[in-house]
Amino acid sequence: MRSWKTMAAVLCLGMFFPVFFGMAEAKADKGMVQEKTAYVARCSYISVGSSTGGHERIELTRISDTEANYTSSSKDWHNSPERKVEKKVSGEVLKEMEALGKEYKIFKWKAFRKSALFALDAARVSLSVSYKDPTNGAGWTLTMSSDDELTDKQNEYYHKLFDLLCSAERR
Repeated sequence: MRSWKTMAAVLCLGMFFPVFFGMAEAKADKGMVQEKTAYVARCSYISVGSSTGGHERIELTRISDTEANYTSSSKDWHNSPERKVEKKVSGEVLKEMEALGKEYKIFKWKAFRKSALFALDAARVSLSVSYKDPTNGAGWTLTMSSDDELTDKQNEYYHKLFDLLCSAERR
């Protein structure tokens, strides 16, 4: 009698789970960032933990379609003075980042494997780009860290993204 109840419970669960997960997946799609309508909300680069005690941080944050806030801080070694820059720049660089993301199809990328990348003397380097979808308010961030193993295409994308971020101050 007990095995009959167990079999009935397993059969019911087997029928219930696919329906439940299908509904959960359908709900998740409504809250997802849609590539066609998403825009770059923020892009940042951080290099910290070098043996000299230096660091570098660069962040570009969207204010509007035409304007962004650029902030950077860097320090060469432990006791050196920190250099800071804060200014408003053209939002055009964010549009170039969006075009770069579409060109490299970053919305289809899978998770990275671990390895070493382009941190010269830094213990930790990361570069991230955050998207926001105005149609549903969802957000999405793609981050590369110094211990991620990238394909050649991903490596190329991140270097181009880094170049755009570094050039934002001059816009």
